[in-house]
Amino acid sequence: MSMVQNMTEDKLTKKENMAGENESLLRQEESEESNGQNHEEDKELDGGWGWVVVFACFLTTFVLDGIGYSFGIFMEPLKAELGEGNFGVASIGSIQIAVYLSSGPVVAGLVTKFGARPVCITGSLLACVGLLGASFAWNVSSLLVCYSLVTGVGFGCMYIPGVVASQEHFTKRRALATGIAVCGTGMGTLVLPPLVETAIEHHGWRWAFRILSGICLGSVLCGAAMFPAKKTQNSKPEETESSAVSTERSECKGWRWILSLIVGPSLASSDSLLLFLVVMIGDFLATMSLYIPYTHLPDMAVARGVEPRDAAFLISAAGICSTIGRVLAGLLCDQRKLHPMTITCMATGFAALQAFLLISCTQYWMFLILTSGFGLATGFWVACETPLIIRTLSFEHLTPAFGLLTAGGGVAALTGAPLAGYAVDLSKTDKGMAVVICGCIMGTSALMYAAASVYRLYRDRREARRGYQEI
Repeated sequence: MSMVQNMTEDKLTKKENMAGENESLLRQEESEESNGQNHEEDKELDGGWGWVVVFACFLTTFVLDGIGYSFGIFMEPLKAELGEGNFGVASIGSIQIAVYLSSGPVVAGLVTKFGARPVCITGSLLACVGLLGASFAWNVSSLLVCYSLVTGVGFGCMYIPGVVASQEHFTKRRALATGIAVCGTGMGTLVLPPLVETAIEHHGWRWAFRILSGICLGSVLCGAAMFPAKKTQNSKPEETESSAVSTERSECKGWRWILSLIVGPSLASSDSLLLFLVVMIGDFLATMSLYIPYTHLPDMAVARGVEPRDAAFLISAAGICSTIGRVLAGLLCDQRKLHPMTITCMATGFAALQAFLLISCTQYWMFLILTSGFGLATGFWVACETPLIIRTLSFEHLTPAFGLLTAGGGVAALTGAPLAGYAVDLSKTDKGMAVVICGCIMGTSALMYAAASVYRLYRDRREARRGYQEI
């Protein structure tokens, strides 16, 4: 009886062991299948149709910034036909830039609610109508309504989708995708101004506006290509890292409550909001100084003996190097060896140094080297904006935070170049005062980014110490 009982127990034990082995094999297969699915999702996100969205974003920034930087070519024909001075005509282009950048928070809210595709399509149609209306303008007031207001709002609706639409299609190469998308600005600055000049020369400024209107109408296809990404369960390490801090919320009272009316309660109550506001001040100052060389550098170079054609090429050289810097910054951010805030601090500091050195230039090759360095550094800064927001806040806060950043840039774009011009007027004999102002403002921006970096390191160590004490 005991032998039979032992044999029965041995059989039951073997069956239990086999059942356990089968169960572990099933779990292993399920785990492998899950990992395979996750790998496929990552592979699908970081390639394929996502690059179509990147190309659509590239073309969108190509069109809106290429047209915006082309307005200077319209100055002379508009002054001649409308009988206005420099201030009246120049204000048309300045107000348009201010409108499209300042509309950032409103457009960001629309993108969050409706998605990038319908907002970009609407913006393309508005810009098309505004430019077409500008071609029939009879005075400055009508140009202000059509070009500055209607086209400015249209460009605002194109700009935010053009920067953020590609983000949700990528995880590992997100910063590279952003860098390529914002390269459209540099390429548009190189390609569209000569085309506009040719159109004005052969057909007049009215038909040039109509041609640009047709280009904006074609941008509807770019908006249509900004399809939303599939929802996945995976998150990028930087999102996990940022969310560890950003999950803490502060109650929306006082100024936070006012800000929540603009960007929503989620961003306004984020524990990382104060850090982001310091970053925003740095970005405001960098944007303020960015437009100073593009406005005043050619005149300064001509005053120091550079040929006008060579002086004009300095802007193109800055645009080319800015494009290179944006791609390199995207690759560097994706490597995750340096925090985007650190890269931005170094880039703005290097740009400030180039601006200060420009004051000593006496020959064309000196201007060319330093202007190219300035363009390269500012390209790094621009491409690091969205990775910096994601690492500082979280991916879910990207759109409203970028909209707030853009609105600050709209105000900064209106103040930098006039301030430098006022300094040049006071100096009377030295046109190089403009680049000194540029260097001072950009250097202050670098200090703000440095302060933000120090606070970020302190906060991260404090959080790590708190987590260790809890354990």
